Amino acid sequence: MTDIAEKLFPNILTFLVQLAATGVIYLLYRKYVHEHVMNYLDTRAEELNKAQLYAEEVEQEAEEKSQSLETEHKQKVEQLRKQQEMMQREAEQERENIIKRAEEEREALLSQAQNQIEKDRAFMLQEVEDHVLEIAVNVTERTLENYRYDDEEVFQVLESELEQVNNETH
Repeated sequence: MTDIAEKLFPNILTFLVQLAATGVIYLLYRKYVHEHVMNYLDTRAEELNKAQLYAEEVEQEAEEKSQSLETEHKQKVEQLRKQQEMMQREAEQERENIIKRAEEEREALLSQAQNQIEKDRAFMLQEVEDHVLEIAVNVTERTLENYRYDDEEVFQVLESELEQVNNETH
């Protein structure tokens, strides 16, 4: 039968052999590998530090660019707003100029039409006066055609008419 104590507790000789093998491996590691591992770990740590510094620089540059872009964006927005205001003022001024020119043209057309109306009216009055005078002369001629008159009588009528006109004007 097997002894349980032997199975539960390790053999001292096996324990010492295992310890000696581990010590040999440790000494070989220290002598041949430890320096290279430490150099690799130092190099890796430096690379990580460099990468972290580079990442911080990139982050700082990105923040600066972001701020500069934001500032530039605000400037562009302000510039566009000013241009829009200027264009609105120009459009309003152009509108006022167009309205002013239209008013001037309207006034000129009204004045021209009024002048033409006055000319036409004067011309029509002159034509009416000429026509009335012509009718009066025709009526007078027809009336006097069959009438026999005396020179003295005509002179007397003319003198009385002249006196009446003179009295009315004075």
